[in-house]
Amino acid sequence: MKLMPTMRTLLIVLLTILSANTFRAQQPALTQSNENKSLSRDGIIQTNLHSAILNEERKVIIHLPRDYSKDGSRKYPVMYVLDGTSQDQHTADKITVLADAGLIPSAIVVGLPNTRGNRERDQTPPYMKRDVNDENSPLGAADKFLSFVEKELIQFVEENYRTSGYRTLSGNSRGGLFVLYSLLEKPALFQARFCYSTPVWRFDNLMVNKTAEFLRSSSGWNQFFYLSVGEKETDQMLGGFNKMVEALKKNRQKGFRWVADYTPFAVHQDNALISTSKGLAEWGKYLQRINK
Repeated sequence: MKLMPTMRTLLIVLLTILSANTFRAQQPALTQSNENKSLSRDGIIQTNLHSAILNEERKVIIHLPRDYSKDGSRKYPVMYVLDGTSQDQHTADKITVLADAGLIPSAIVVGLPNTRGNRERDQTPPYMKRDVNDENSPLGAADKFLSFVEKELIQFVEENYRTSGYRTLSGNSRGGLFVLYSLLEKPALFQARFCYSTPVWRFDNLMVNKTAEFLRSSSGWNQFFYLSVGEKETDQMLGGFNKMVEALKKNRQKGFRWVADYTPFAVHQDNALISTSKGLAEWGKYLQRINK
């Protein structure tokens, strides 16, 4: 039986994905204690980092580029991905594909899983309540979490891996609030930021207003910023996204390159999965432009 060209193409894609997943499943996760053994091949390193700032153990998942062991002098940019275990693997896979195509540089991906029950604490800015529907909700503690990222996590990664000093940060949903908060508080800590399906509408568009105020009072630095929302997300999400885009347009700054996308057919649950490739590709265009 002959297959139609479209069906044949879909079958090839499906078999390719299955083969890649099978190969990944066969690769044992590597711990910090046997990290050196991983440098001769692809590796996912899982380790724990004790945080004195947070007073807890934090898991860290490090995805090394496939060519990490080939050139001991080569250094790599690092992408820090919030909500590790749900967002880091597909991000690392997309970086590998786009880097192989020459569209972006190879990068180390650092996934940061949440501790039980503390996602809202860590990713919510300290001037926003963790629960938008609870008047008695405590405020977020993103200031403390950002301190951990800056002083403990980044230091750990840069002391143990060959990093170039170029850092990026990616967050989905509430994680996007933390990404925005890092821009407002520590703009130079990361050179590129990615926000997917971020609820900037909360508390009367507070993060939109703070971002606009920040841009009006800041200048003289080079940054890339990507944000996206699913076309089929809620009216609140779409409304907040539109207001953020308006704020970015009204407060353009030289050196601050931003790209905003509506992801066709996407809902809140799959927007990041779908639009990460576009965000990374836009980042690659930005890098090519500034490096000419």
